[in-house]
Amino acid sequence: MRDVNQGSAPADGSSLQDAPFLAGDGEMARRMREFDWANCPVGPVDQWPQSLRTAVSICLASRHPIEIWWGPQFARLYNDAYRPFLGAHKHPQFLGRPGWECWGEIWDVIGPMLEGVRATGKATWSEDFPLMMWRNGYLEETYFTFSYAPLWNEDGTVGGIFCACAETTPRLLSERRLRLLRDLGAQTATATVSEACEHVMKSLAGGVADVSFALLYELGPGDSGVRLAASTGFSAGAEQLGMGEGNTWPFAEIVRTQRPVRVGLPDAQVPWPGGAWPEPSREAVVLPLFRSGESTLQGFLVMGVNPRRSLDDAYRDFFELAAGHVATTLSSARVFEERTRLLAREQAALAEAERQRSRLETLFQQAPAGICVLRGTDHVYEFANPRYVELVGGRDVVGKPLREALPELKEVIVPLLDRVYATGEPFFGNELQVPLLRRGQVQDCFFNLIYQPIYDPLGTIEGISVIAFEVTEQVHARQRSERLTQELEATNQDLDQFAYVASHDLKAPLRGIASLSEWIEEGMADKMSDETRQQMGLLRGRVHRLEALINGILSYSRVSRSREKVETVDVGALLVESRDLLAPRPEASIVIGAGMPTLQVERVPLQQVFLNLMSNALKHAGRVDARIEIACADADAFYDFTLKDNGPGIDPRFHERIWGIFQTLEARDKVEGTGIGLSVVKKIVETRGGRVAVESEPGAGATFHVYWPKRPRVHA
Repeated sequence: MRDVNQGSAPADGSSLQDAPFLAGDGEMARRMREFDWANCPVGPVDQWPQSLRTAVSICLASRHPIEIWWGPQFARLYNDAYRPFLGAHKHPQFLGRPGWECWGEIWDVIGPMLEGVRATGKATWSEDFPLMMWRNGYLEETYFTFSYAPLWNEDGTVGGIFCACAETTPRLLSERRLRLLRDLGAQTATATVSEACEHVMKSLAGGVADVSFALLYELGPGDSGVRLAASTGFSAGAEQLGMGEGNTWPFAEIVRTQRPVRVGLPDAQVPWPGGAWPEPSREAVVLPLFRSGESTLQGFLVMGVNPRRSLDDAYRDFFELAAGHVATTLSSARVFEERTRLLAREQAALAEAERQRSRLETLFQQAPAGICVLRGTDHVYEFANPRYVELVGGRDVVGKPLREALPELKEVIVPLLDRVYATGEPFFGNELQVPLLRRGQVQDCFFNLIYQPIYDPLGTIEGISVIAFEVTEQVHARQRSERLTQELEATNQDLDQFAYVASHDLKAPLRGIASLSEWIEEGMADKMSDETRQQMGLLRGRVHRLEALINGILSYSRVSRSREKVETVDVGALLVESRDLLAPRPEASIVIGAGMPTLQVERVPLQQVFLNLMSNALKHAGRVDARIEIACADADAFYDFTLKDNGPGIDPRFHERIWGIFQTLEARDKVEGTGIGLSVVKKIVETRGGRVAVESEPGAGATFHVYWPKRPRVHA
């Protein structure tokens, strides 16, 4: 900018000395000096009348917003203080232009006012006058206090209009919003939550100029979700707009950040409510509602933004204050409801206590448990029901200290009672052994006892209530059961040991019989008939069958007697190794599925399970192209290993029988077997904490399940 003292020539060619009324260092003074006035309705500067020059001089020098309307077209001139009223879209292009070009949206309001001043020469005064201006890209609600005063020409006509004005929008909006906030905070302290919601919506409905619509959501306990509790501003056809909270409202983000979120409203078939204005709201604010004095969310408040106002800092502050009032109102209502419920519960409890009091004595008298009340540190019997008297051998104890009434108990029971007095902690005794005098002699009895301290109104322990259940017979029965269990375990161990020794000692003579039969056949080779040789072969076959049976018994007895070291085993590799050990015929196949686990397990017993099941399937396949498919699936705490074959299948009637020892479903002269293999499988799996099962139908093959625990069972 040029030095003002040196001047800046107006655009129409005159010098600043010729137009001192345009002097000044503000933006509008500079623009007026540089403006081409000759080509606008105002005309060249050197032809301006003195009234215009004086008015422009006052306008540029003033710090108060001033606008000048000049000539029949009401061409516009204004100063720096007026500049903010034009917003982002009406400056500087309308300087010197007719008024209706700049203020077309309000010309139907201010045009007649200007014409009236020019026609009558009388000034006007408008206070807090509403004007809906388009100055920032949208139709905006504004309020102004202004005066239109005539500017007289030398010939006595009105040449223009001088307007001193002030925007009062912030003040009026603030006052209006404060009234709404006062209404929101006027809820009584004795309202229920539903009444509080109704009050909130009624108050917000009275402030539609600032809250075009509102939705109040309650946050349910735990994870029960969000529920629309109340709404206002929606017409019958637009109610569904508030139902889209899962997609429209960012509740999850607010829960995470605990801060309000500004939301642009999507286009909808039914427009969003605009409140006091015909245009639909373009955006809304979603605010968290916290319990008073806490950081606990109790819900959300959605409020529509006035479509004719921008969401500036003051507007956001208003929304947050409104949400605070609503949160306080809801918190107070919840406290009132909780207090009401608590009072109702207390009254109900008192009434119930009164009803129960009349029954207690009867119940105590008829109770199957021994009940008594001991008062004071000397533990004096105040009350004892009939069952308690029966438990202590029919002795009269009421009014006596426990040490005197039941002297045999003082060493066991009195220290426990003293401890309850000292600590205030109840005592629970299960199967407490108590020496009790009955029928003239002290017997060891067992009781389940509860000692509960009794407090006076000041919180001091004044006594102890006692509940006693005698469990002497149950304890003796359990002890007898434990002894029988130990004896049974010893017997089972003896049987296992006998089976082991017997099977081991029988193997030697069997081997001798087999060898002798071979020697006899060799020594009498030239004297034996074919029939004799056949009989000798049958003899050795029976010997081998008996030896296999003894080996099976030996394996069965070893299952529960011996344990292997637990190691890391790749089950897939173990199955491949087991398949190779069996060496099935080329026509047969054993398919091992993918995804086999790695276990911490006893290797040999697990391999024996798979070997027995695979060999059993091959043995009973009844076809040369036998096929076994092995797979593994997850079954909670177990791995479910399945071995599916294409054999003849098993009738469901025999599904349990096949697991028994010495059980076969086919004659031994048809399929050689001992009937022990599957029983060994069952015993190995069950002693390791698992179980076995079979699925099969005749002619449809069989699927054997081995449920092996994922964690090895710990043995002492």
